[in-house]
Amino acid sequence: MSEKTATNPPDANVKSARRVIEIFQLFAELKQPLPFSLISKRLGLPKSSCLALLKTLEGNGYLYRLNDGRDYYPTRRIYNEARVIAENDPLLSNMRPLLYELSQETGETVYLAKRTGTLSHYVEVVESGQTLRYAATVGEKRQLHIGASGQCLLAALDDAERDAVIDELELNRYSSHTITSKAKLRKAIEEGKARGWFVSVGGYQSGVASIGSYVWINGEPHAIVVAGPTERIVSNETQIGRSVAALCARVTQQP
Repeated sequence: MSEKTATNPPDANVKSARRVIEIFQLFAELKQPLPFSLISKRLGLPKSSCLALLKTLEGNGYLYRLNDGRDYYPTRRIYNEARVIAENDPLLSNMRPLLYELSQETGETVYLAKRTGTLSHYVEVVESGQTLRYAATVGEKRQLHIGASGQCLLAALDDAERDAVIDELELNRYSSHTITSKAKLRKAIEEGKARGWFVSVGGYQSGVASIGSYVWINGEPHAIVVAGPTERIVSNETQIGRSVAALCARVTQQP
């Protein structure tokens, strides 16, 4: 039950950095050693550029060759360094146990998001253990108008800044329930502020609903959101909404 990932504008990407990321993403997708020719073809890279990137990664210990040197595969170096980085994240080391607690309480997937321009950026996800659940990945970005996280992040802004951001939005329709009117988006935000939590039912897919609220962490607004199958979320809206609001209050009160 995942939603389409939004991407940054092309000018927000540095080509060489993006290509390195795409190489590791390809290994994660295919889960096997890969020959140089396949990497170049799948990623649409010129052979000379692709070979230079692979040799650089190999020379710095992030790739090694096997099968008589025909294939490349990542070493554990990237995993070890990523693990150290994640374990020392000053935000997530404190927030992840709280998100896990909320997921256990509600039985649903919980995620933490912040705003990046006109997108909601998932910075942490704790997936539900249920078979039918909302699936999301850390690092995904979604349009602000299609879910509860966007409403939360917009609501956290002062009126002038919120209006400026909403004016920038392209309210693309993803389902019959997508908010495509800026007036309706503003109304949904005001209703959420009055209610104490923000709700999106089928903003992207008819089978997905989300409930969230916002909290300020290190001087920046973040959204804490519970998401799952529409029927379960809607039937438990009050309980979930109160739980999310209570957690946001707890985080706010922490020194």
